[in-house]
Amino acid sequence: MKTLKISPIILLSFVLFLTSCSTSSLEDELVLSPENLSSNIELEILDLVNAYRSSKGLNTLEFDDIAYDYAEQHTEEMISAGHISHDNFNIRSSNLAQEARANYVSENVGKSYTSAAAIVQAWIKSDTHRKVMEGDFLYTAVSVKADGSGTLYFTQLFYK
Repeated sequence: MKTLKISPIILLSFVLFLTSCSTSSLEDELVLSPENLSSNIELEILDLVNAYRSSKGLNTLEFDDIAYDYAEQHTEEMISAGHISHDNFNIRSSNLAQEARANYVSENVGKSYTSAAAIVQAWIKSDTHRKVMEGDFLYTAVSVKADGSGTLYFTQLFYK
């Protein structure tokens, strides 16, 4: 039985050749997926909201998985209904309060914005949404999902 020995330098050169010939980066491939696009926008919204809060001398908010589950569920409900709403907020906030031991829950919603910066700026320009963003909270989560035609829906929950 013969074995083929390949020098590490040749192997490294071959790997570099293969990766350098790629016409798209891994980041480009990730952005093409609707799920990953939503995830990227969700993360960017969290960063932008925290940057805004910091600029106002407020604490930054921690991401919370429990809140994310409720935000995601509400985003899907809005997509099913075809419009944004705060429908069933009392149930959502009560369940979140029980599960996460929260004392106070609030939310912002939106539709049809195409970037994290656009939705956050819209919330900042709205007295009601800005008040929520500046509220006395410790935790947050944001869900962004596209409907069948690509329109984005947003739900951000805040709690303390």
